[in-house]
Amino acid sequence: MSRTIVIALSAGALVVVVLTIAWFVVAPDSEPVASTPAATENRRQKAHDFLGGDPDRDVRGGQEMKPRW
Repeated sequence: MSRTIVIALSAGALVVVVLTIAWFVVAPDSEPVASTPAATENRRQKAHDFLGGDPDRDVRGGQEMKPRW
């Protein structure tokens, strides 16, 4: 085989391998996951637990800020 044919076949094989890897890594799933009301409520509860704060703590009035000069 000539050098040109070997290089062309190697390049073609490399393209096939890269496209195959890209297909399995990047390609979306065949069935998209539907958002169920239970999953939405679960996400909402987790966000509330994380960001909700302490409802029993009185934060009215607060603390006066001290200037940094």
